Amino acid sequence: MIFKGTKRMSESDLDTIAHKLSGYCNAFTSYDYTGYLFDFPSQHWQEALPILSDCMRNCTFKEELLNSELKAVIQELKMYKDDYTSSLIEKMTASIFKGHPYQHPIIGYKQDLWNLNRENLVNFYKKHYVPNNATLIVVGDVDPDEVCKLASVFVETPTDKQENFDLTSCHPELVSGSKSNFILEKDLGNTETKIFRDIQQPECIAAFVIPGATKDYDYALDVLAHILAGGKNSRLYKRLVNQEKLVTRVEAFCYELFEHDLFFIHFEPINPKNIDRILEIINEEIQQLATEITDTELKSAAKNIESSYLNVLEDNQKQAYLIGKFYLSKNDENYIFNYLNHDLNDTKNKIIDLCTNFLKPSLMHVGQVLPLAETDKKTWQDLQKESDEIDNKILSKKGRTSDVEEPKIAHLIKTKPQKEFQFPKYESFKLRNGLEVLSYENKNIPKIGLILELKAKYYFDEIEGLGNFVSEMLLEGTQNYTSEELANKIESLGINIKTSPGFITMDFLSDDLEEALKLLSEILSKSTFKKDSIEKVKAKLKAEIQNYWDNPSEFSDQLIRNKIYKGHPYSKNIFGTIDTINKINRENLLDYFTKYISPFEAKLSIVGDFKNKNIKQIVENELGKWTGASVNDIKFPDLSSIKQESEIFKIDRDQVVLAYSGHSVSRIHPNYDKLLIFDQIFGGGSLGAMSSRLFKIRERSGLFYTIAGSLISRANLQPGMSIVKTIVSLDRLQEAEKLIENEIKIATENMTDEEFAKAKNAIINSDVDSFASNRQIANAFLFLNKYNLGENYFDNRARNLEKINKDETLKAAQEVLSSPMVKFKIGRI
Repeated sequence: MIFKGTKRMSESDLDTIAHKLSGYCNAFTSYDYTGYLFDFPSQHWQEALPILSDCMRNCTFKEELLNSELKAVIQELKMYKDDYTSSLIEKMTASIFKGHPYQHPIIGYKQDLWNLNRENLVNFYKKHYVPNNATLIVVGDVDPDEVCKLASVFVETPTDKQENFDLTSCHPELVSGSKSNFILEKDLGNTETKIFRDIQQPECIAAFVIPGATKDYDYALDVLAHILAGGKNSRLYKRLVNQEKLVTRVEAFCYELFEHDLFFIHFEPINPKNIDRILEIINEEIQQLATEITDTELKSAAKNIESSYLNVLEDNQKQAYLIGKFYLSKNDENYIFNYLNHDLNDTKNKIIDLCTNFLKPSLMHVGQVLPLAETDKKTWQDLQKESDEIDNKILSKKGRTSDVEEPKIAHLIKTKPQKEFQFPKYESFKLRNGLEVLSYENKNIPKIGLILELKAKYYFDEIEGLGNFVSEMLLEGTQNYTSEELANKIESLGINIKTSPGFITMDFLSDDLEEALKLLSEILSKSTFKKDSIEKVKAKLKAEIQNYWDNPSEFSDQLIRNKIYKGHPYSKNIFGTIDTINKINRENLLDYFTKYISPFEAKLSIVGDFKNKNIKQIVENELGKWTGASVNDIKFPDLSSIKQESEIFKIDRDQVVLAYSGHSVSRIHPNYDKLLIFDQIFGGGSLGAMSSRLFKIRERSGLFYTIAGSLISRANLQPGMSIVKTIVSLDRLQEAEKLIENEIKIATENMTDEEFAKAKNAIINSDVDSFASNRQIANAFLFLNKYNLGENYFDNRARNLEKINKDETLKAAQEVLSSPMVKFKIGRI
């Protein structure tokens, strides 16, 4: 509601202004604080201050707007209920913190949301939204002195000057960065939480209450999580996955709350009957950790944490978030910049303290998401139906008759020319094996990122899921390293490596350049595909497939591709199916490895601080000996025609995934950029603008919490597709269908010149975001190379977009939107 209008701004102004300035705004709420985020190009950052100040002091909280927002928030609540791992954690948290404010879900309870009114919000707003209860964080290309000056005084309108965050509006009981501590009645005991859902893959979580962020355990907890379950070399992975073969995945993470943290260990059991044994092993490993931690483990964890934290320095949003969080919890605005300065002996003692006093078996809370028994399905459906009926009864009384308000002051906001930015240019060279290398030295941080793109992607699969299976096996041992030795080597260097069909990505510290490339060469040329590893990976992949088909928001994309790309290689499922994975044997894997893991027409994009070393020579020395077969081109047929029809997939979920999809154009089609501009107006585009046509349906009706749309989804060398997708309650499905179908029908009507200009500017200004990190720069280079766009593509971007006019954009959009679209409904239909 903070974004829904003030005395000066209408409900549309904030989003319209953000879009006009090629910016982005959002908000989030945690258990301990609320945050408001503005992300603008640096020439426009100052505009955030008057908007933010106005929102903090002058919101109107109109009752009718509250009604539509309440409906949307109820949909958000239902959306979270379908995220079963998050639902389980929320239920566990409520049980663990009984009697403490942390017991309450962040989004609240449905009955409280129903009863919210303007008076509730205004009273809360007047008390808490005051300067001495707020902290302003600004990160980016700014002058600190100017920030301090403008945070004190700014010009709201050409004739009206007033103070920003006026101290006369402070609340005497509140002091920024502090809050009341609540007593948590501690006991030697634990809780057990079970929920039953229509799933294939069970989930289980063990949780422990530990000291909160106000204590100095953060770094020790990161190290503990890494040693215990931070990767293939972690204690629990080696024990539960490799040795005992009881789980397919295990991870450890923290809910970083201020007063009390929660330390979670999340795992996916192969057989739910073994959960008790798995929990016993977790306790055994924790207690073993309390008595024995090796220096090797500590150093490996420290290196991985260092590598991860350096990535934060490439991301302004993450920096702002962490600066704010640590300032509020520790009153130290420089905490993140000193985060790595920890003595490992002190860290070791803290880990022992945590394991001994907080991670005890008697204090382990357990939660499980288990498959719904067939005999319980009707009961579950009846409960959902009853819930929908109650929602409908209550919310039907909270209507909105007015249309979305037009902007009041957005026209007063002046845009400024984009600051000059020197887009990086790559150097290209080829190795003796034919591998093309795109390199760029970037000395911002002492790290290097690389992306290796192979010619063969998932759609080359002769057996669906085979390429993904091979990509997993690449990290399961080579001629010189067993699976465990390879994991140990990778993690000891703090290397982050991910494999997928057609791609290998890595990032690592600059000092480890040669070692990292040696490992990459080893993986590419000497993987062994041992039988025991094959069976382990096969179990993991089958669990991932079950997980995938437990999540309608994810598998809906596959259902859509099956229809839009019927008979085309793009319809293939990257994960395969349980049946296809069962059919794959070692011979299949080796055959794929020999045919497709090849430098033939492959590209390596590598960006980072090379320490002034001869990057050409180093890459040649380490990867030049890698050889492989010629990879034949794949033949792409023309897409089959589709007709206007409905596809229904039944699954028991609180909400229904509703989607519309049809054919579109390729990335190299002359209409692509026209549709890119239209996307910005229609679905929010690259900035996810909340002023989009589709999002306005949400604003008017409160039918759903989120909606997305694009006319160029998955556009590549082959055609992409148009898609509109949302999640909505079954009881409001027909209403949503009617409104979305009408919006698609009229999408090309009434586009203004101002909207069109803003959309172009948004795209132009967002191009710099493609060069924020080493990984993003590497990816941008591959993009330029793949489509043969030339090194000056981004330099000429504004000029080329300006050549596109509104009429031809509307014509291109109409061609896509007027073609047949298939409607998909996935849920309790």
